[in-house]
Amino acid sequence: NSKDRYNHTVDSSMKDWIQTIATPGNISVQTFIAWDLQTTEGNERYFIRWGGSDKNTTPLYYNPESGHLAQYDPVSGSLYCMYSQVDNYQWNWVTWASCSDAAISKENPTFWNVSFETDQGGIITDYKGNTLRVTRYGSNWGVAYAAKPSYLEKDTTNSPTSLFIVDKNLLNWTRYTASNLGKTGQYCPAGNHESIVHKRVKRDLPPNFQLTEEWIQRLYDIATSVSAESETRVSGFCGPCALHSFQMLAELQDRHSREPLQSGGYFFDTVPNTDPFISFSQRYPHLERLLEDVPKKYAPYPHYSTQSFLSFASIDTMLPQYFWSASTEFTNRDEILSHISSLISSPAGSIWFGVMERQHPDGITRGHAVPILRISQGLVVIPTNVRLWTLETFRRFLAPTTDPSQVIANLEGPNTLTRFTTIQSLGMLTTNMFDSMVSNRNCTGEGEDRRGSGEYPTSASVNQCPSGRCALPF
Repeated sequence: NSKDRYNHTVDSSMKDWIQTIATPGNISVQTFIAWDLQTTEGNERYFIRWGGSDKNTTPLYYNPESGHLAQYDPVSGSLYCMYSQVDNYQWNWVTWASCSDAAISKENPTFWNVSFETDQGGIITDYKGNTLRVTRYGSNWGVAYAAKPSYLEKDTTNSPTSLFIVDKNLLNWTRYTASNLGKTGQYCPAGNHESIVHKRVKRDLPPNFQLTEEWIQRLYDIATSVSAESETRVSGFCGPCALHSFQMLAELQDRHSREPLQSGGYFFDTVPNTDPFISFSQRYPHLERLLEDVPKKYAPYPHYSTQSFLSFASIDTMLPQYFWSASTEFTNRDEILSHISSLISSPAGSIWFGVMERQHPDGITRGHAVPILRISQGLVVIPTNVRLWTLETFRRFLAPTTDPSQVIANLEGPNTLTRFTTIQSLGMLTTNMFDSMVSNRNCTGEGEDRRGSGEYPTSASVNQCPSGRCALPF
């Protein structure tokens, strides 16, 4: 100001204050916990609150560090956390009591795990793995309680449910967390204006994509990265076939307009006759544990422990930057043929995660997973977990076809297809604000479009960027 007669300077004692990078007090996310009731008038949605449920949306606050699910009381200015009280009982009502938002050990009755929530709903568990539930009828309808997994089969009075829907903000946070663990983020540092306005490379498979000789070699390298000991290993809802599929789907969508990798890999290093889970667990230990936990958490719940739901939850954990859509489960041969015909009729550039059960000649039914592509010439089923195959055999199986019976033959091999589900990639998610707003310490990751620290975000690490401060893009 030219008319200002004073020379304003900051006292030297303020130097430390200027250079101190402020961290958020917490990283709580506003959400709600809702459950549905089918009535003669249609679907009615209720929201859990302190003391019961009602139709008014009740805001709750989830703190990822402490696991607190809390309701704010505007009169007292206090948070009231939901406490699990199962202890040695089969079940018990939750209580709500005043609590602090300070980070504490996760081994406490106010810790709730929401990482298994999806767009299709999901379960919420306490620190001991007990399940949050709510009764839908009776004198205590709408009151939340927690029950041990072993008790759920007997717990049928008053039609209780464990299927809860949460706010989109919380789903975005769980996706962001998985993205940070798997280093699949788009931005580093967060709030960097140049990185945000920079036009993203389109990650959808283009309609003119072709399986070149280089891509055939790359997919073969992935499919044969398995040892004799790990061929039948089960980790998560499946085994090496699923991990191979995740890597193929990731690399095809990430590098379709570039040369494919010749070594290393998106999730694990490709090495012939080697257990891929060794490399995966070394590079992404937290992500591997999340993947392993998916079927364990849902095993007691028949409603969720399905091929369709488990495969959807797994790929949504591994590749959260994409939007995935699950088909129903098909068990009838005619239904499977009809579904395959619909895949053949899809536009070129469509890509799916195919999950199936096959009855082997010995009578045993085993699960299997493969990527499926629609290119201009037809449908391609990419083999996985084929340690002993030659490149020539692998190449022959990649021949595109528009014959549904041939597609089934490619899926079955010498076995009989008994159950089939597809999870389709509908392109990249573009609405997760956390991806462009939050960084965690060294988020360099593995380069362009592979950003992340590989660790769980904390309030101490949020917005700590290599350049110092991270300006939020408001």
